[in-house]
Amino acid sequence: MSNKRDWGLDMTDVELLVSLQANRAIFVDYVIVQTLMAAVIVYVAYMFRNFSQLIRASAMIGAIISILSVTFFVTGVQMVFFSSASLMSEMAANGSDLANNFMNTIGQTAGDPVSQPTWLTIFGVIQTLINLALTVYMYMFAKWDS
Repeated sequence: MSNKRDWGLDMTDVELLVSLQANRAIFVDYVIVQTLMAAVIVYVAYMFRNFSQLIRASAMIGAIISILSVTFFVTGVQMVFFSSASLMSEMAANGSDLANNFMNTIGQTAGDPVSQPTWLTIFGVIQTLINLALTVYMYMFAKWDS
């Protein structure tokens, strides 16, 4: 009794919509984590200000790994969303009313692939680079007590 559905390869429009909603919930969680993590990085950098350079550098490396990990997870979640939204677009083009309503809601044409706008990609890269640069500065070069 092996068919596509047993292996999760055949998804209905309702299942896909539920998956998209779960994806957005995960995305929001990661955005909250990213925001809180920035505050924690500043706090830890301040608390470690009087430690040796080796300890500060070690904490900085941990912070950088955390920033990159969350960035990669957010990027992965976004890729899954746009891939799923493109599949929903295909379903809309093939006559699914639910998928068609979804595509109309997000302002996309049924049948067209859905992708992240270029400006949003650039914005994410710039944000990550700023976070990394500020982390290095705070842990290694900031003069907290002056």
